[in-house]
Amino acid sequence: MPSQVLADAYEALLTRAPAPLFARARRLYLDKYCLEGRDTESPLRLFVAREQLHEQVQPDQDAGPNGRIATLTSETRELALVHWQQDSPPDPDLIEMYLNNHWQCQPTLMMPSEQRWFRNSGYQMRLTLSDPLIWIRSTRYQETENQSINEKPTKS
Repeated sequence: MPSQVLADAYEALLTRAPAPLFARARRLYLDKYCLEGRDTESPLRLFVAREQLHEQVQPDQDAGPNGRIATLTSETRELALVHWQQDSPPDPDLIEMYLNNHWQCQPTLMMPSEQRWFRNSGYQMRLTLSDPLIWIRSTRYQETENQSINEKPTKS
C-alpha cells in the first residue's frame, strides 16, 4: 500500500483536476501540477505519469427504479520523478532521500526516460509503484427518459 502522505497528495491533486470528460484538460493539468502542490520549491517533483480510469453505473436501491449510482475510479501505478528544470539525472542519494523522507515510499522499478517532462520541465524517471494509488468518487442521480430528437410528439 502506498504511504498515507502519497495517498493524501494524490487525493488532493485529483480533487482539483478537471473531470475525465475533459480528457485533454485533465491530462494537461496532471502534466502541469505535481503531487507536492503548486507552491513547491523542491528540485525533485513527482507527477502522475499514467492514470487508468474506470467508470461503473449501477442501480441505486434506495432511490427507486430510475435511481443510479455512477462511480469513477482513478488508478495510478506509474509516476514521473522530475529533476525540475535540469537536463541531467539527479544524484541517486538525492532520489533516495526525497522518496524516503518526503513520500515514505520505495518504488519497485525506476527507469530513466529519454524524453523531458512536459514542456521541457526537466529530466524524468518513471517510477512504478507495487500498489497503485486509488481515488474513488460516486454520484447519485435519477435516470430520465427523453424523447429522441427525431420523434414527433403525438397529438392527444
